[in-house]
Amino acid sequence: MPGSRLVFGADGGGTKTLGILADKSGTELARMQLGPGNPNVAGIDPAAQTLLDLLSGCCDAATCSPKDIGAAVFGLAGVGSAPVRQKLYDALQAIAGSRGWRALPVTLETDARIALEGAFGGGPGVVLIAGTGSNVIGKMPDGTIDSVGGWGRVLGDEGGGYFLGLETARAVTRDMDGRSDASKLRKLLADRFGWTSRSRMVEAVYQEKFDLAAIAPIVLDAAAEEDPVAVTLLHQSARYLADSLAALVRRMPGISPVGVVFVGGLIDHDTVYADILLRAIADRVPDAEVRPALYPPVRGAVLMAQHLLQRT
Repeated sequence: MPGSRLVFGADGGGTKTLGILADKSGTELARMQLGPGNPNVAGIDPAAQTLLDLLSGCCDAATCSPKDIGAAVFGLAGVGSAPVRQKLYDALQAIAGSRGWRALPVTLETDARIALEGAFGGGPGVVLIAGTGSNVIGKMPDGTIDSVGGWGRVLGDEGGGYFLGLETARAVTRDMDGRSDASKLRKLLADRFGWTSRSRMVEAVYQEKFDLAAIAPIVLDAAAEEDPVAVTLLHQSARYLADSLAALVRRMPGISPVGVVFVGGLIDHDTVYADILLRAIADRVPDAEVRPALYPPVRGAVLMAQHLLQRT
């Protein structure tokens, strides 16, 4: 298809990246999945190589050339920082040049941004994200983007997996000290991670940099079995997320109800946490209406590429 004006969208995380090649109307021509596209996980150059391999692989499947792509949007975890985004962009252009391609018409967006675009088909609404971190990001009727939260694990991310894991670990330390009871969670962490003593737990967290977000699924399982400490931790986390949503909805006058889509492995399917969060939102944010996403994040990246192509 020489001379075609095609678009490409990708959704990349820490383990896999999905790409879709489409024509200017959005009709899918090819799709492919490769490894991690998060530059903080894979590294700048390996992530760039993966993204370009994904693009060229889709072009091969559709019997076209990368030069036929008029706009590409890569929605990636790990590009919220401007310096990282610039380094990845520079690497993409350098590697594309080494392959004999022309300058690549690529835009780098966060995975949250493409999730928002896909969730509402380009229209206004809010995505509430609870994965390793947390964030609430919304699109206004005039197209402007606003967010609440997303401060990272040190300054915020309340309600996300890291926060939930940290609060659980703290509850277990209090149980070890005899200050409060978290015996079920203490046993679960001992069985799963070998945290059978104070010294072992301190070593894992401080010396081995244990990923505290790995505790979150255990908390959800314990809450599903009605462990009171786990249930309390989920209610606390849900209140933080609902309060963040309320703060953003207050900035969206004239929309009622405000559509909300859950995104992230802790809440994007039927979990005890999602159920608790639904109740917290109903209680605290009456103008919000939780609904399924219209399209997946990768389709949001394609939509954004279509809009960019229309402006060129």
